[in-house]
Amino acid sequence: MNDLSGQPLGELKQWLAISTTSEDELLLRLLETACEACFRFTRLDPVDWAALDSSLRHGIVRFAAHAFRERDQGGDTAVPSAVAALWRPWRRMKL
Repeated sequence: MNDLSGQPLGELKQWLAISTTSEDELLLRLLETACEACFRFTRLDPVDWAALDSSLRHGIVRFAAHAFRERDQGGDTAVPSAVAALWRPWRRMKL
């Protein structure tokens, strides 16, 4: 995935209602992790943010937001069911 500091970071900050830049580094790392989880879950090849379907982008933002909110709990790192539901139609299955 290319640069996530533009639109993706803006979408995540809007979702979390963050208007400062103090958390940007952490949010970018969480977006990268969420992108990796998305591509692992769907088995799709990484592409540019703009080329992703809106449901994949929304799931990435929601997963990063979930990780941000749960960062101090230190527990479950599984993909939340609401995010998996957004990604499931894009999942490639092995036969």
